[in-house]
Amino acid sequence: MATRKSTISRRSFLKASTVIAIPTVIASTAIGRDGLASASERISIEIIGTGKMCSRFHQNTLLGFDDLQIAAVCDVDTTRRQLAKRKVEAKYDSRTDYRGCDEYNDFREVIARQDIDAVLIATPDFWHAIPVIEACKAGKDVYCEKPLTLTLREAK
Repeated sequence: MATRKSTISRRSFLKASTVIAIPTVIASTAIGRDGLASASERISIEIIGTGKMCSRFHQNTLLGFDDLQIAAVCDVDTTRRQLAKRKVEAKYDSRTDYRGCDEYNDFREVIARQDIDAVLIATPDFWHAIPVIEACKAGKDVYCEKPLTLTLREAK
């Protein structure tokens, strides 16, 4: 039996699929479920892991957007956590509606907050999977650095 050759090239497939593959963070309130606020309000973000990658790149990028707010930072390292908190509060100090940035040692406490829409996970690679799973269980939108898991077995 002869096999039929596909007429779509790898290049045309990739061009067509880039629209789908663009990563986005959309608040759970964007669809207005459970009577929550509409999408026009600011997206509330939590950062788990405030190490070098977060402090040099992620946090600076997030602080540049007016339509979101870093509401909490979480890290087991007190020095890094407090540095991240001070950086956030210095940026948002002029906002009249700003309530401050909370800091946490345990990521489970901040994931439990109902007012957090999305979670950015910038922990070491071996610690990605558990916060991702817990954040998803809590209905949060998640951005996680790669790899999502340390091993293929863990991913399954």
